[in-house]
Amino acid sequence: MKRTLILLFFFTATFGYSQVSSVKLEDCYRLARENYPRLTDSRRQQEISDLKLKNIGTVWNPQLYLNGQATYQSDVTRVNISVPGINIAQPPNDQFKAYLDVKQTIYDGGSTNANSMLEKSALVADQQNLEVEIYALHEKVNQLYFAILLMTENETVMKLKLAILDERIRVMESAFKNGAVTSRDLDLLKADRLLTDQQIGEIKAERLSGLGALGILTNQNLDGNTTLEEPVITARRDSIARPELRYFDLLGNKIDQNSQLLQKNRNPRIFGFGQAGYGRPGLNMLKNTLDSYYLVGIGVSWNITDWKQTERSRQILEVQKQMIGTQRATFDQNLSVSLFRANESIMKAEQLLKIDEELVVLRKNIAKQSASQLENGTITSADFIVDLNAVTQASINKRSHKVQLYQAVANFNTLTGKP
Repeated sequence: MKRTLILLFFFTATFGYSQVSSVKLEDCYRLARENYPRLTDSRRQQEISDLKLKNIGTVWNPQLYLNGQATYQSDVTRVNISVPGINIAQPPNDQFKAYLDVKQTIYDGGSTNANSMLEKSALVADQQNLEVEIYALHEKVNQLYFAILLMTENETVMKLKLAILDERIRVMESAFKNGAVTSRDLDLLKADRLLTDQQIGEIKAERLSGLGALGILTNQNLDGNTTLEEPVITARRDSIARPELRYFDLLGNKIDQNSQLLQKNRNPRIFGFGQAGYGRPGLNMLKNTLDSYYLVGIGVSWNITDWKQTERSRQILEVQKQMIGTQRATFDQNLSVSLFRANESIMKAEQLLKIDEELVVLRKNIAKQSASQLENGTITSADFIVDLNAVTQASINKRSHKVQLYQAVANFNTLTGKP
């Protein structure tokens, strides 16, 4: 039994929770969308709209109403004329009947079609609003992805520093045994190595935390062995294709459809009707027995005046459309500000990278000279550590600015709607 459980755990860990070795930024965009819980709401919105359209279409089906009533009235119609040989019966005071009313719409003034168009435009707008919400995931992916990538770059630099310290410690231990250096010089190197090792541990923890969050967002099993591929720098796109812009257009179209529905509701309506029943009396009020009856006809209904309700409703819709215009203008303004800042971030990162190239070369040359001087005993370990930290910081700055450039371009493209 124990062996079976061990085998079950092994296969579960192997096949149920397979690790992801590498991840691309584009894949994270796609997987975050696919894993978004509200993505399935688009299908539900379609189902709701289909049901509403079916309800709207029932206007053209005949309307059937089954009715019944029993009454007692204090007086009835009498014929107070005496005709020899003819007995005109008096209707009873109690009356009852059961009847079926039928009503069939013949012409509805176009309101049903307008109502259907309004529902379809509302569905498209709701689904586009969901796209706007889902698109916001790109920003979350960018933040996590490039934060992890930055941690990876920093860890690489710190490991290089650690390797240099290990080599210096090895050389200094040999020199200490020969009495060429003091224990203080050796201890300074060992202390800086411990500090560097501690910093690497902190970076690994932050990186692992970021990978866990990104894994939850994309429904992937990401761990410390997962590598994030550097994105390819692509040309920035100046054309705007944000989902919010289409959403504003669809909201305006929805208001137009609503305005058309208001107009159609003012048109006259033509309908046919009929009634079939059984009761006492029937249509012949002078017949004092149970009788069946029916009647059919055609009718017209037209609300001639609505006391300017339609006009005021249109005014409300016009104001709402103006508000949508101001919302779009506000969005365009904020987007322009964000694009300007993103473009400035790109240029800033490019300029910093050019300087970083020169700084790293200079700092490495200085560190090499310090290492040689340390071996010759012309400088102390403290002096060497200062120069080593300087080249480490220069390397970290270079890699950080490179990641910042990647992120700035990704943010710019995300802002334009084309990540």
